[in-house]
Amino acid sequence: MNNRISKALTKLFERHRIIFWYDAKQELQGDFDALELPEIEKVQIANNEMALKYRMLREQPKQKFLLYRAGPQPDDLDNWLLDVQLANGEFRTDQVALWLGELELGMAFAEVVEDHVEFFKAAKRREALKRRLESDDTPGRVRMKMLSVCAQSEPRLDAVLESLLEELSEEEDGRWRILVRCGLDSYLWQQMERQYGYHSDAPGTKDFV
Repeated sequence: MNNRISKALTKLFERHRIIFWYDAKQELQGDFDALELPEIEKVQIANNEMALKYRMLREQPKQKFLLYRAGPQPDDLDNWLLDVQLANGEFRTDQVALWLGELELGMAFAEVVEDHVEFFKAAKRREALKRRLESDDTPGRVRMKMLSVCAQSEPRLDAVLESLLEELSEEEDGRWRILVRCGLDSYLWQQMERQYGYHSDAPGTKDFV
């Protein structure tokens, strides 16, 4: 993860002199401590806002700073660095944002990631999905490609179904269990109803057959 953070921050520093990093869940302190960014000064925000502001704006007006806070962003009225932040950049470090960055997907796809966290936990699945992605993909299309990763098929409903039925005929269920664990079964049955008119109170591949 540290390598992904370094790459994302390096890109941000190409556009901004000061980057704010709010670690709302306080789970990435170790990554911040381990970061090595040439020519970037790392500073932790901890009741030192006024001194930091004077240092960044008056004493070192050309130095690049990465400001880390272990906790959520303060309310605007309590944020003594808000004006500096608005004039510069912010680095989102929640896991969803990191996965979106890795896949080069915009925030419009955040809900897809949030709904299927288990899928994105596996690097192999993320890599397989990235190979299938195209610039004009929609959230629905990305979900279909996620289905195809789980089913080890082409990103088409008929191909996904064929793969699952093949597995069923072999009395196996590995692909199906991964698909369910990733929370993609509901989406599959929605597409099955839309394209094949299949509806059941207890949907399943055997029932469909």
